[in-house]
Amino acid sequence: MRSALPFRLATSRMARVGYAVLVITLVSLVSIFQGKPRVWAVDEVPVAFWAWRTQSPDRSDIRAAIEKAHAQVLFLRAGQIDYHDGKLRRIRPLTGSLSQGIKLHLVYNTTRAVLEELESIDPQILATEISRVYREDSERARRDGAEVRGLQLDIDFPTRLLARYEQTLNALRKDLQPGTELSITGLPTWMDSQALHSVLQDVDFWVPQFYGAETPTHSSQIVPISSPKSITYFVNKARQLDKPFYAGLAAYSVALLYSASGSLISLRGDMNPALIASDPNLELSNQRSFESAERRYAFRAKADGVTDGLNMHAGDVLVLDLPGAESLRIAARITRELGGKQLLGICVFRLPARDDPATLTVEQVTEALNDRNSVANIEVHIKAESQDPKTQFGSGANPNNIHKLTLKNSGTASPLVGSLMVDLSVPAGSFEAILAQPGVSIQPMCVIGATTGPQPCNQRRATLLRLTTRFLPPGQTLTTSLVLNRALSRTTSASIAMQTDTDQTYSVQREVLIEAGVK
Repeated sequence: MRSALPFRLATSRMARVGYAVLVITLVSLVSIFQGKPRVWAVDEVPVAFWAWRTQSPDRSDIRAAIEKAHAQVLFLRAGQIDYHDGKLRRIRPLTGSLSQGIKLHLVYNTTRAVLEELESIDPQILATEISRVYREDSERARRDGAEVRGLQLDIDFPTRLLARYEQTLNALRKDLQPGTELSITGLPTWMDSQALHSVLQDVDFWVPQFYGAETPTHSSQIVPISSPKSITYFVNKARQLDKPFYAGLAAYSVALLYSASGSLISLRGDMNPALIASDPNLELSNQRSFESAERRYAFRAKADGVTDGLNMHAGDVLVLDLPGAESLRIAARITRELGGKQLLGICVFRLPARDDPATLTVEQVTEALNDRNSVANIEVHIKAESQDPKTQFGSGANPNNIHKLTLKNSGTASPLVGSLMVDLSVPAGSFEAILAQPGVSIQPMCVIGATTGPQPCNQRRATLLRLTTRFLPPGQTLTTSLVLNRALSRTTSASIAMQTDTDQTYSVQREVLIEAGVK
């Protein structure tokens, strides 16, 4: 009996320990399950945009954002607050009629002069000036028939001065009409500050920017606009603050100019990537991809020159960071998975516009937010021209044999720089000349055998013209003129190939109808 008792006690003790472990495990699992945010469905997340220009957005761009991306809210930059001779004043007010058909929040940022004096500017005086211009703009919006829902501040207070931002917001809140929604943008660097909790007490919601956390000040630094790792961290932090928020995601490219020694000279977010890639003075020296599918290209200036309004010296390095539909798609997916119940929606910077080549197209944004793969699609159009070509090609050219060739990227995938190639079939020996845009090269080719494929040959024997373009982003077109010594038939064939920004190979062959020119 004695020998059996210890055995029973041991068994009972082991059972209790096992039961305790089981309970702890179940409690932990429940805690984890309850603490994990519910994943938002794609069609549940409201969409908003920032519009960040001095001119009110074109109505067609607003309409496209509403109809395609289902945008509900527009954060519209309405002016800057400047500090001069000890006084605050609004400069660079928004011109044009305010947008109708969408909920507006008027946004005000500050000049560098204000940022440099934030420690000495009275928060009450700053709030009073902002309130004054907001009332002025709200009245203007009423006359334009626009619906203004609130005011947003985009002031990059240093983290150490967030307590002064709290004072500004507190004073501003008291000066606003009841029902006015007050919000702020948020810098990534604020996320770990205890003072942020107090700042957010005086706003209805905020829009933390999940991008641009670090600016690479030297050309040797490899820093993406945003990354899955940083977005995951920032979305988790925003959710834990338990304040309603829109997730600010990036959809624009950045160009950074560095000196030959590597020091940062200039940063711009409005340059046309196609102009950079196609400039013959810029030599591609390095390229790489980030885990978010964002691409980085480094170009070295061969000589002094100007590209899209940017002055460069020989040896300078121009770095182009290009997001794509896939990088925005990844960011949106992380936001939906981690945003939690306080997520108000996704706010995309910037509003796509037909005249803003530095921003993703509305089609790219729409596909990304809908969690769909980007699609490659290059259109080829040929039109017989009736213009007199003598001024361009010489008196021997026949105007009936001038053909305008247009390539359009109507897809949502971007080609890698230098990868887009079009082989156009022409009658043997018909090629005479080309009037090409910068960044376009042409090579006469001959089909020698079924197994070898097209090979470079003399233009008098060529049956193919191979056009290679440096870069043709979605939404853009490229036009060039071909001079042939005989007319093309009613149709011709074109083979198109490129590598996309998601490392996919796109290869199609099409029959192209030759459009008749206007006589």
